[in-house]
Amino acid sequence: MGTQHHSITSLLHRIEEHIEQWRREDAARKAEAEANRERLWAEARERERLLKEAVNRREGENKPLEEVAREQGTVFVVHSEEAGKVLEEFAARGGRLVRVIPGAAESLQGGAGISGSWLIFDGER
Repeated sequence: MGTQHHSITSLLHRIEEHIEQWRREDAARKAEAEANRERLWAEARERERLLKEAVNRREGENKPLEEVAREQGTVFVVHSEEAGKVLEEFAARGGRLVRVIPGAAESLQGGAGISGSWLIFDGER
């Protein structure tokens, strides 16, 4: 009975070690993902700032980003590689943006006024 108890105890210790190792690795992956997310949001904010700055410098004015984007007909969108491919397909087929649905503020907020939205396009043309 003592040997069986020792084997079970040993097995439980190994399982606990594996679980702890998994938790450490999971925490490291989550920290890395959060750091990447923050970096991407910072890049998005910087690209918007540079667009506004370039247009304002060219026109000698100080227009808000919303006005600059409207006049230029462009906005910068942060997305995954897969979503980028879909956006390219929509554009190639002549897809037209018909609606923007704001995402859940708490799930995608990147801080400093950056948030995610669903872009809804019409069908093929």
